[in-house]
Amino acid sequence: MSDRLNSSQKWRSIAPANTMILGEHSVVYGKPALACALDQFVTVHWQTRQDSAINVYSALGEHHTQLDNITLHPKLTFVIAALQAFQSHLTCGLDIQVESEFSSTIGLGSSAAVLAAMLSGLNTICETNYNLIRLFEIGHRVIIDLQGRGSGTDLAASLSGGTIFFQPKTDLQPLTSIQKLNIKLPLVLIYAGYKTPTADVLRQVAIAWQDKPNELEMLYRSMAQVTKQASQALQKKEFERFYQACSDYQMLLDKLGVNDKTIQTIIDALIQCESIHCAKISGSGLGDCVLGIGNLDECKSEALSKLAAYQSIAIKVSYAGAKTESIE
Repeated sequence: MSDRLNSSQKWRSIAPANTMILGEHSVVYGKPALACALDQFVTVHWQTRQDSAINVYSALGEHHTQLDNITLHPKLTFVIAALQAFQSHLTCGLDIQVESEFSSTIGLGSSAAVLAAMLSGLNTICETNYNLIRLFEIGHRVIIDLQGRGSGTDLAASLSGGTIFFQPKTDLQPLTSIQKLNIKLPLVLIYAGYKTPTADVLRQVAIAWQDKPNELEMLYRSMAQVTKQASQALQKKEFERFYQACSDYQMLLDKLGVNDKTIQTIIDALIQCESIHCAKISGSGLGDCVLGIGNLDECKSEALSKLAAYQSIAIKVSYAGAKTESIE
């Protein structure tokens, strides 16, 4: 590490929100997924200090700690965990301000976006020069340590930007693969108004299928096959085939048991719109968001009236992933 941190320096890190397109649930068990970064961002402002104090400021909380003993904070877990991961490379204190353009209560991957921005910034500040996969590995370890499980698909999308085909590391796949696809999709997200924590959904699925492990594995294999078909269709720009794959995946999620009445109402209203090609759960289900591929421009008044009861989130795919720049 150079001595340049002896004088005060400033940086700004940004990372995009994200959403899952295909691969929900099955990706947790090593199957592939499609996801994309969104054009709403988390920003982290950094300033070096002349002492060893680390001060974190966020809408979720404020925390003051020391470089040689980075203590925890219950609402800033991903921020603190990222700092701890780079602790051995830091040589001075930091003032850190975390800002977000979107609410953490809506399923746009806010935790992953914060983690991606932190990793990008620390990689620059510490001059570690880690590549995308190495940063993902560090971040994925943080996710596992904090949550016990998680594929890291959302982190991969926020780090990479764009639309990605994500293959987690498995016994047969020794390295994580993050393939960026040159595709821009028109997207609509409708928030159901409530969100069941992913861990709770996974627990409910495990209980519901505990006596049918073989059938569950076959269901996950079907999900993997549909996701691969969708990725191939996108790369060939065979969009009708891609839309059908999304509809097929929704049927599999319904079979898994993570659909509910509200989600189905939103899906039914969306597919009444001629300009919406398909609609499905985005995320773990039992609440959160419904993803529509298309736009609401030609939506019939009846469908619009049904959707008016829910929050519509205007989003676009962000080609930019996490990045950090120095501020003079």
